Amino acid sequence: MRILITGANGFIAREIIAKLARSGHDIVACVHGKLLENIPHSHHFKVDFARATTAEYWLPHLKDIDVVINCVGVFQTMKEKTMWRIHYEAPKALFDACSQLKIKKIIHLSALGIDKVNAPYATSKLAIEEYIQSLDIASTIIRPGLVYGKGSYGGTSLFRGLAGLPFIIPLPGRAQQLQQPIHIDDLTHVVEKALILPGKQLFSAVGAEKLTVKNVLIKLRNWLGFKKAYAISIPDSMIRLGAKLGNFIPNSPMSETGIKMMSVDNVATEAEEKILQETLHFKPKGFAEGLNGMVSSVQDRWHARLYFLRPLLRLSIAFIWIFSGILCLIPGTLAINIDLMTRSHIPHSLQSLILYLLSGLDILLGLATLFNFRLLVIGSLQCFCIFVYTLFISFFLPEYWLHPFAPIAKNIPILIGILIMMALESER
Repeated sequence: MRILITGANGFIAREIIAKLARSGHDIVACVHGKLLENIPHSHHFKVDFARATTAEYWLPHLKDIDVVINCVGVFQTMKEKTMWRIHYEAPKALFDACSQLKIKKIIHLSALGIDKVNAPYATSKLAIEEYIQSLDIASTIIRPGLVYGKGSYGGTSLFRGLAGLPFIIPLPGRAQQLQQPIHIDDLTHVVEKALILPGKQLFSAVGAEKLTVKNVLIKLRNWLGFKKAYAISIPDSMIRLGAKLGNFIPNSPMSETGIKMMSVDNVATEAEEKILQETLHFKPKGFAEGLNGMVSSVQDRWHARLYFLRPLLRLSIAFIWIFSGILCLIPGTLAINIDLMTRSHIPHSLQSLILYLLSGLDILLGLATLFNFRLLVIGSLQCFCIFVYTLFISFFLPEYWLHPFAPIAKNIPILIGILIMMALESER
């Protein structure tokens, strides 16, 4: 079959593509940004899913397509309207185009628990499910539980991050909410079997084992190979506060949507499990069996330990640039900076202009870092600025290398921190 897969750079979509490509299917990958090079495909194209909201846009891309698999999703955005465009309006336009061209099949990757949570993430996904079911076209809606595998992204990365903290495992409340994790290999198997199903189906794709959030975290910690830790209950008020703050920080490890999804049992009913197993003649494995089939590596442990440090590193780098920019404009330090420029033989007529320009540049670089704007470009500019600052001071004020507070020598670890931030920038 020739299969169009949207959101092709995503964790789940990449695994689906690999599975279907091995089975001999022809893959057309649809992505928002640059397609990762290791994804097997015969053709790909870029789409801004927040704008691709008409059937006419999609029609040219559906030529000779047999099946469409929609894997597009965003877990966190500051704009509810954007969430609805990506989860509802763009897929609706895509599915309308499928109906016009009489595409054989639509497979839509949704999420377990969206019918239990009042959040834009859930309500927008639920709305597109209802629309799919109203169409006169064969379709399979798949609601996966917590998806885990060799790699991780989204909710699974958060669980790994919590499980990998040193000495403690912070628990949301008592962490007795139930989860039913499914291994990524089992999920891709469900998708492959759904390709040939006639009619309409809605599957809750879950593993064979129901566990509390606490037990999931403990098992993940054991799998990662870390020593036992103390489980500490975090009050709901603190979690809600952290989630609210996380809403305003791009790529924050916490958000209100995540907390809401984690606060309810995210499991399938016995009837839903029976439908999946009897329709597909397949029973997904349990969480313990799935973990036993994987070997954790040093990279898995790095990822878990860096999960919360990564955003803190970015915030600390943003702070130092913003703070230094503001500090240069405070009257007490302003005179010091003017004196330094005088000693550096900068003409008096240019001193104030240069000072304000450099302060503004520092603040802009800090704000761009804070809001996660083009980190590779911004990080490169920061490295260049540090190099120029250091070179200038080394030439005109070399005695600062011997200053007891080491203001210039500290540029070296800051530079390394920026390079690490840039190396960790990619989430895929």
